[in-house]
Amino acid sequence: MAPASLDLKKSLAQVQNGGIPLRAQERLEEERGDHHRLFTSDLSVNEFLLARDVQVHPISQVMGSSVFHVGQIADYKGSTGEITVISDAHREARRRAISRLFQEAAYVGADAVIGARLRERMITMGARGKGGDDGGEVLEFTVVGTAVRAPWITHPPGQPIVTDLSGQDLWALAQDGFEPCCFLFEFCRYHVWHVTKGSTRHGEMTEANQAIEEARRIAGAKIHTQAAQFQAEFVVGSDIQLTVREVPCGFAGCERNDLDVDLSWFCTGIRRIPNFARRAVADVPPLILSMTPLGRRRSAIIEAGDDEDEVKQAAEEAEEAAADADEGAAG
Repeated sequence: MAPASLDLKKSLAQVQNGGIPLRAQERLEEERGDHHRLFTSDLSVNEFLLARDVQVHPISQVMGSSVFHVGQIADYKGSTGEITVISDAHREARRRAISRLFQEAAYVGADAVIGARLRERMITMGARGKGGDDGGEVLEFTVVGTAVRAPWITHPPGQPIVTDLSGQDLWALAQDGFEPCCFLFEFCRYHVWHVTKGSTRHGEMTEANQAIEEARRIAGAKIHTQAAQFQAEFVVGSDIQLTVREVPCGFAGCERNDLDVDLSWFCTGIRRIPNFARRAVADVPPLILSMTPLGRRRSAIIEAGDDEDEVKQAAEEAEEAAADADEGAAG
C-alpha cells in the first residue's frame, strides 16, 4: 500500500525547528504501544538476550541526523589555538542529531536508547584556503540506536537516557548496581600556525605534540563539566578519535604549512542505581565426572550415576577379566 500523502511544508518546518519529519512520526506510530507487531533493532543476538535478562525490552530502532554548513569565519592566519567557530559547528551538528534520536525514543515511550552508533562524514571541505574567506565545510552527523523499555533506569518522565553502551555492557553494569544517566560528546578543532617552521632540524615536532595534548585537555574539561551537570559518578566507554593533518598557511607564497588537530570524544556517564538490591546468584552445579575408569584396562569404564551395586559388580568383573588376562599371558 502506498504511503499516505503528507504536508511537506509542515514536515520541513518541524525539521527546521529541530524536530523530526512527519514520515518518521508515522513509522514510529506503527511501532509504539501494545498493538505493535514487529520492532526493528540493531542489537546483536547476544545483546538482545543479555538485555532481556536485566528487564530491557526493545521497542524500535531510532535515529537522528543533521547536515550542517560552516559559513565564513573570522581570519585566523598567524594564530595558534582552538578554532571555536568550527568546534561549535561540529558540536551543534552532533547535538541536533542526538536530539532527534532522543525525540524518536520519547515518541515511542522508551526509557532509554542503547547501543547508539555514531557516524560523522565530511561532505565537502572549504576550498579557498584560510582566513576571512575560509569556511564552506558541510558536515553530516548520524546516530542510530535501539529504543528500549527498562523501568529500573532512573529518568524524568518522557526523557529517555541515551547511551552508546552495548547490551552486554548494560547487563554487566546492572549486575553491580549501576545505570547509565547521560550520553556525553565533545569536539575540538585546534590549529597550529607554521608547525613546520623548524622542519630543517632533525627531531620531534613538539608543536604538534602540544597541540594534540591541548585539544585533549579542552575536550576533556568540557566532558567533565557535562558529567557533573548530569550528576554522573563515573564516565565509561570513552571513544576518542583523533585526526591530524597539514593545511595551507593562507599567506600567498608561504611554503610553510599549518596543522589542524580534530579530536572527537564520546562516552557515557553512569551512577549507582537508587536502592539497588543485588540479584541472587544461581548455585554453581557441582563438578560431575561423566566417565570413571576402573581396573587396569582402559576399556573398563562405567557411567557416573550408576548405583552402588552396579559399580561394585563392574569393578569385580574388571578385576576378574584382568586376572584371566594375566593367567593367559603366563600360560
